[in-house]
Amino acid sequence: MTYQYDFHVEDVTCEKCDARIKEALASLPGAQIIDYIRTPEDEAKIHFVTSEALSADQIEETIAQKSAGTSHQYQVRWDHM
Repeated sequence: MTYQYDFHVEDVTCEKCDARIKEALASLPGAQIIDYIRTPEDEAKIHFVTSEALSADQIEETIAQKSAGTSHQYQVRWDHM
């Protein structure tokens, strides 16, 4: 069984941001597919597929932690769940 999550991450401005967020998603249990597009609005549009069910809080906290110690404040905005 697979689980799909569609969301945006705000305050994504550079390649280092891209790498941090992809690393955060890859570290989550059951991560399989990360479709990632950075938009001109300094956001990342993400379609994320896992083999394990994850809570919204788990995804949000994992991504937010990657902005610690940077000038960014990554925040998830859900498209739908």
